[in-house]
Parts: sequence; structure tokens; C-alpha cells
Amino acid sequence: MSARLQHQATSPHATSGHAMVKPFTPSAFDRILKTMDGYFAKARDARKRLLDEPYDPKLLHAWRVNLRRVTATLKDVARFSDDDLHDVHAYLRECREATGQCRDIDILAQETLPSFLGKNQAGGQDDTVRIVAERQQRAHAQALVELRKYDLTVPLRAWRHWEATLESPTKAMTRKLAATAIEQRYSSLQKRASKLDGGQKTLHRLRTATKKLRYTIELYAPAFSKQATTSWLKQLADLQEHLGLAHDRMMGRKLINALASSNDAKAPKPFRRWAKRTAYEASEKAAQSLTRLEHLRHYWREHAN
Repeated sequence: MSARLQHQATSPHATSGHAMVKPFTPSAFDRILKTMDGYFAKARDARKRLLDEPYDPKLLHAWRVNLRRVTATLKDVARFSDDDLHDVHAYLRECREATGQCRDIDILAQETLPSFLGKNQAGGQDDTVRIVAERQQRAHAQALVELRKYDLTVPLRAWRHWEATLESPTKAMTRKLAATAIEQRYSSLQKRASKLDGGQKTLHRLRTATKKLRYTIELYAPAFSKQATTSWLKQLADLQEHLGLAHDRMMGRKLINALASSNDAKAPKPFRRWAKRTAYEASEKAAQSLTRLEHLRHYWREHAN
């Protein structure tokens, strides 16, 4: 962790953050910062509840997705100043990645495996359900251990200090930097889509690029018209849904194989076949969704220069 994040002390001016300045009509940039503040607050609240209350997979998802929204966009927002917030970004990414395996197990136990069992009455599934449930309980315990290591107080102070000391950009500058960020995310998505080969690695990269583009468009929505952004957010949500399902089925197949091997059991062939088939079907729908995405108007390019 950097010296800035190790330094706990902060001035009253820094801790109060952007909330000290409340213009009568918030600018697009003010609304962008408020949205980012909301991501931090939701992640912090989810962590607190996970540590204080019985474990809830939805809270772990809230912790991870809000951290991902921040890490996907923080570097771009930091372009509004000379401080790139690299240390804050690196720490928050480490926070999110520490609980990734637990999230994968939760999806397998609560979504993927029940979906398979609801449509397939093949015998010999009791051992699989038991093994997954046992692994899920261990993953929950480990996730809580990891969460205790990652307090958001210090990175949140650093973020608020950055807000408080920043000179607000003009409307034109906000739009230009927003357009640049969106264009870069869109180019990355196109690059990842061109390399899609049916494998889990390339699909994961496209899924990540899709999330980053969606979160970037969401964050910078105040800088553009609602009509311009709505169609993109709707189509990206559709694409993300299909990619997510394909990823979950591939990951479920991989986890089942690993869990079965560690327990001297055989991974059920019906599940492996089903997971492979449904992952392929979801990938096909994702490809169709990509085609629809390509026909949307690139509204941000009107403000790129």
C-alpha cells in the first residue's frame, strides 16, 4: 500500500469532501462525482453488513460490483487532475479480487446447479450438491477473513481529498474527457469481440470489456442526453447478461471438475454436457447482441474533439 493510503490523518477540509460545495444546480461533473461517491458508499455499506450480519451472497455481490464500478472508471475520472489516483485504484482492485472465488462458488451453488437440477432428473447428484454446499460454507468463512483485511476508510479519504482539492472542469472539458473514455472502452470491446473463439479466456475478456464500457457510459451519462445513452445501456445490459450466463456455465463446469477431483469423486457427465451446451447457446445470443450493438449511434464521438 502506498504512503498516501498508509497515512491515516486528514484535515477537516479533506474529510468533508465534495459535499462542502453544493451548487444550486449541480453541473454534469458534480453529478458524476456524486455517482462515484455512491459507489463507494454502497461498497462500504455492503462490507459492514457482511461483517455484522449473517452472510448474504447478495451483499458480497454488492461489495464486488460497486468496487468494480469504481475501478473500471477511476483512472478515467483522474484525468481531470494531475493526480492519477493509482494507489487508490490498485488497493480497491485488490479488495475486489480477494473475494472473487467465493462469488463463483455462490453462483454455482445458488444459480447454476439448481438450474441444472430443475431441468435434469439424472440420478447420483446428491454427492455433487453436498460437495458444493460444503465448499460454499468454507468459501463464506474465507471471504469474511479477507473482508476484515480491506477497510475502505483510507482510500475513501484519499478520494474525498482529491474531490475537495480539484478545480471543477468546464462543461466542454467534461464532455470531451468523457467521450475519450467511452471511445477507449468501446475500442477495447471491439478488439475483444474480434478475438472471441469460444474459449473461456476470450469470453472472460469480452465480458470484462463489456462491463467497463457499460459502467463508463453510466458514470458519464450526466454529460450527455438521456436519449443518447439509454439505448446503449439497454443493449450493453443485454450483452452482459448473455456473456455472464456463458461465463457462469463455463466456470460452473470447471469448479465441479475441481471439487469432484479434490473429493475423490467423479464430476457428473450430465452436468458437464449441459453446462457446455448452455454456455454455447448463451455465447450465440451474445454474438447476436454484439451485432445489434454495432448499429447504435456513437453519440459520444460528436464531442470527442
